[in-house]
Amino acid sequence: MTIRKRLLPLLAVLSLLAGLLAGCGGGSGGKGGDDGAGGNSGGSSGEVSGGSGELKGEFVLWTWEPEHPIALEAFYRKYPGIKMKRVEVAAEDVPKKLQTTIASGGELPDVIRIERGQKAKIFDMDILQNLEAVPFNADLSVLFEYDIAAFSMNGHMVAIPDDMSVSGIAYIKELAREHFGTDNPEEMEKLLPDWDTFIAKGQEVVQKSGGKVLMFPSLGGVWDILKGQRSEPFFDGDTMNTDVVRERVALLVKFRDSGIVGKLDQWTPAWNASFATSDYMFAVSPVWMPQYVIGPNDPADDRWALMVAPGGGFIRGGSSHGIPKGAKNAELAWKWIEFTSMSQEGAEAQKTDGVYTHYKPAYEDPEFTKWNWRNFGDQDIGKKFFVDISNVTTDVPENLNDSLLDEAMAIIIQTLAKDSSFGLEDAMARIEQELKAKNANIVIN
Repeated sequence: MTIRKRLLPLLAVLSLLAGLLAGCGGGSGGKGGDDGAGGNSGGSSGEVSGGSGELKGEFVLWTWEPEHPIALEAFYRKYPGIKMKRVEVAAEDVPKKLQTTIASGGELPDVIRIERGQKAKIFDMDILQNLEAVPFNADLSVLFEYDIAAFSMNGHMVAIPDDMSVSGIAYIKELAREHFGTDNPEEMEKLLPDWDTFIAKGQEVVQKSGGKVLMFPSLGGVWDILKGQRSEPFFDGDTMNTDVVRERVALLVKFRDSGIVGKLDQWTPAWNASFATSDYMFAVSPVWMPQYVIGPNDPADDRWALMVAPGGGFIRGGSSHGIPKGAKNAELAWKWIEFTSMSQEGAEAQKTDGVYTHYKPAYEDPEFTKWNWRNFGDQDIGKKFFVDISNVTTDVPENLNDSLLDEAMAIIIQTLAKDSSFGLEDAMARIEQELKAKNANIVIN
């Protein structure tokens, strides 16, 4: 189950009512349909109209997310000869649908929406075009530095990120004041500069509250942070960078042993309900979290604040778009990607739809980044996300083996939460067992 799928029911209403911020969505099925303003005109293949140089035609997009109406309307105004045909495919079904289409000799779409959790699988198929090459000539300077490695394969960019998903941690201000003497984000960042300090302070909180207040609700959320903050990839081809994995898992075990983390499973009703309680001081908070998780689950205004996590920013979720090799209308599809994700006009239209893109120049304007959300009172969480957090965010490449490690870590996290005797060596042995069972070629030093 993808995060975007869980959040889709909120997108259509909230993005138009709020007019601001982070997008997530989901869906299922395989039916086709036409989206947006301007109807469904134009041919099925791209062409240049007589003498005007205007591109005309229709491109096909596979996606699970309803396209953002204001951005699509703005695109149609700029390129009146181009139309989009949207085919709905669930995020988790995209890799399988690509495989079956290729195996049957069917026609691939002109552009694919790629959810982060499926990115490694799709990149591993080696079916995406080099977007730095002609006719695309992607200008990578307009993206964030951490985007380049994360969306590249074989040394070149094969997908363009769409929605921002940089992450910090949110906290309940009343609890911060009670236990740390301040609820100011910058002061909190100084008080909690690293995870060792965070754990030590967390144990003081647990002791002082008589065990009523913990730091995080779930080990799964802690792993999201620790995984996102790794300095190097977990894999180099089929070779696992064991030291990197071990260091991250050791810190996860330390969190468990410290007694400052709850045993809730993420995305369950109990986990959702926890945001309205005072049982847990902190929560993982990507860009989409305030609007799509904290907001719907906590009716109280001005109860939360946002800070940079100890260890810096990290990526949680998000999607991108890639163009398959041999796409019939690749140039038309590229115009849409370029407009919506790599232009000022597209960034402004997407923001109105409720999505912040990766177009870096837009964030030089404080008015563009400014964002207040009711649960966070008058804090400018846009500045915190897009300046403070983004400036200390890194990302690393992944391959198909990362997906296998994710599956193994789901087992590890469940076991750690239930069995206090299950330690680091047990976890590493189980990781090796799970990985070898799925890919015998994996090398574990």
